[in-house]
Amino acid sequence: MKNLETKKEIRQKIRQKRRELKEELWKEKSAAVTAVVTAHPWFQEAKNIYTYAAYNREVRTQEIIDTAFKTGKNVWVPKIVGKTMHFCHIENIDDLKPGFYGIPEPADCPTTHYDDLPAENTCGSLMIMPGVGFDEECHRIGYGGGYYDRYLAKSPEIPRIALAFEFQIFPEIPYEEHDIRPDIVVTEKRILQNI
Repeated sequence: MKNLETKKEIRQKIRQKRRELKEELWKEKSAAVTAVVTAHPWFQEAKNIYTYAAYNREVRTQEIIDTAFKTGKNVWVPKIVGKTMHFCHIENIDDLKPGFYGIPEPADCPTTHYDDLPAENTCGSLMIMPGVGFDEECHRIGYGGGYYDRYLAKSPEIPRIALAFEFQIFPEIPYEEHDIRPDIVVTEKRILQNI
């Protein structure tokens, strides 16, 4: 683990690379990721899709959300309340408005619409998660808030697919043992697996 870049350095590097990504290329690379995810058996078989809404040149999720709606799936998107991330059911992409740090989130989400993934609900569900950087063994660097680690610690059985561009993959990254890894990381070029 010598000479590894720090999490802070990796976050800065990836933010810069995403800023430099031209819109057409961003959409093209995102479409390649989307095609793999929506064809994956986990997505095809899931009744509930828990997905982030892309922000700041993350891999686009709008087409994944649209495909989920078209195929009759329930779509859940995170909303930050204090130090906690809840997933809220949405009926339409227009239900999302800029929220925490400007990230699109459900505008109207009463607590009765929260789903905090009790164990009985993980069957037939799929978590699609973001990240800043990943390594070849699917270790993940998030944005530093620990929201996904805390959320997923309550429901470790749910299958997890992370979306990334190839430039977000490193040979090795610093990680903690309690960090929750995705089962699969999909980029525009390949699929990395932690299964």
